[in-house]
Amino acid sequence: MNDEQTSARPGWLHVTLAAMIAVVLYVVGGIVVFDLPVTPEISGLWQFALSAAVPMAAFFVAVLAMRKGFAPFGFRMVPAIWLLAAAGVGLAGMGATTLLEIFILHPLFPDAEEVQVGYNAAATGGLLSFLGVIALGGVIEPFGEELLFRGVIANFMKRWGPWVMILGSSAIFALAHGVNLVTPSAFIMGLGSSILYWRTGSIWPSVVVHMAFNTSTLILLSTGWS
Repeated sequence: MNDEQTSARPGWLHVTLAAMIAVVLYVVGGIVVFDLPVTPEISGLWQFALSAAVPMAAFFVAVLAMRKGFAPFGFRMVPAIWLLAAAGVGLAGMGATTLLEIFILHPLFPDAEEVQVGYNAAATGGLLSFLGVIALGGVIEPFGEELLFRGVIANFMKRWGPWVMILGSSAIFALAHGVNLVTPSAFIMGLGSSILYWRTGSIWPSVVVHMAFNTSTLILLSTGWS
């Protein structure tokens, strides 16, 4: 890896700034959202919006600090076959995590606290709420999270090779969801997204993986299958 390749990638300054902004906004936004006097369905939609807006804001801080545009963050086109493969990876990940939760996690931890009550309420709160969930949780949130966790964090870790980048960024993504029953599912989804990011150098397959995973999970949730 030459110096030019390294300099065209987010560095310590950019990832630190992005992480600090994300933490502050998640904390402040979380306090505001969870204290809103609204129904559980509306609260869930606000939580999806927060989960989309915070990583987007952190990403744009990193872009402004780097001052080299969007290209260093994986904004490059790839053949359509990669996007189709990414959709398949997302759906396969959803299937794997659903089986993991049903047959392993829930039996092992039957009394575990439900940490996504708002999300669940929004997904099952009627047609308008469901459409909002698909727009926010199935499309906008995955795009925002991939900007930060792949475009900035995984890209930053790329300098240490595929294992560090794939496992490290997936672990950070999973832990960002808290230590709970969602953590393993987030890690599995992160693995698929990070592997495609390493293989293609483009953020778009990662975005498609995340969108396919979230959208299919939300559809199952809304129909009572998950």
